[in-house]
Amino acid sequence: MPIGTLYDPFIARGLDALNYACYQDARFLLVATPSGITLGPEGGAHQSINPPLIALGQPGLRHYEPAYADELAAMMELAFRLIDDPAGESTYLRLSTRSVQQIERQDDGWRDDALKGAYWLREPGAGSEAAIVAMGTVMPEALAAWEELREDIPGLGLLSVTSPDLLHRGWTAAQAARWAGERQASHIEQLLSRIGRNAGLVTIADAAPASLSWLGGVLGQRVAPLGVDRFGQTGNLSDLYASYRLDGAAITEAVAEILLQNG
Repeated sequence: MPIGTLYDPFIARGLDALNYACYQDARFLLVATPSGITLGPEGGAHQSINPPLIALGQPGLRHYEPAYADELAAMMELAFRLIDDPAGESTYLRLSTRSVQQIERQDDGWRDDALKGAYWLREPGAGSEAAIVAMGTVMPEALAAWEELREDIPGLGLLSVTSPDLLHRGWTAAQAARWAGERQASHIEQLLSRIGRNAGLVTIADAAPASLSWLGGVLGQRVAPLGVDRFGQTGNLSDLYASYRLDGAAITEAVAEILLQNG
C-alpha cells in the first residue's frame, strides 16, 4: 500500500508530481500532518491554509479532514479499498497533532454520511434559523459554541464536514444531472434542506474560509465564514484562535450577526 507522509504545506512543493500522479491514475494514500495554524506552538513556517482548496480542484484525489479517531479509521479503511478498486481514486488525509477529546457515539449511523463528506453531529430542528458548520481540528470550539447557544436558538444544528471536496463534487454532479433532465439531489443539498432556506450558516475551518463558504450557494443560505487568511504567528492555541477568530467567542458573534442580518 503506497502511503506518503508530509507536512501539510509541503503539498505545494510536490504539486506538479501530485497532479501528474493523479492524471495517470496512480493510487496512494497521502497523510499530511500537522496542518493549519493549530500547530502554532511549533512555529509559523509549517502552517498551511490553502491545501483544502488545492484538493477541491484536483481530479482523482479524495480529501478527508476528520475531527475524531473513529472517523479517521473509517476513512483509512475506505482509502485502502479505493486503491484496489478499478473505479477508485487516491486519498488525501489532512490531519492534526492536536489532542481532541473524543465523543461517545450511540450507534454508527453517522458513518455513511461522514464518508460522503458531512453529517449532523448535533441534529437541527426543522426549519431552524441557523447552523454551525465545522471541519476538522476546530470541532471542540464549534461544540462549545453550540452548547452555549442551543438554549437561545431552538433547533440550532452542528454540521460536521469531513470532505468539502466530496460535497462540492456531489453538488455540481447533481446540478449537471438536473440539466440533463434527471431529478436528483446531492448529499449536501439533502443535509442543508433540514434547516430553513433563510437560515444562516456559520462555517469554521483551520483553512482558507473559501474551503466552506461556498456552501451558501447550495440552497442560497446566508454564510458567515470563519477561517484563516494569513499565517505565521506562534503561540498557544487559545491566543492564536482568538487572534485569527477561530474560537468559541468568534463563532458566537458570527451566529448573532447572521441572525440579525436575517431579521
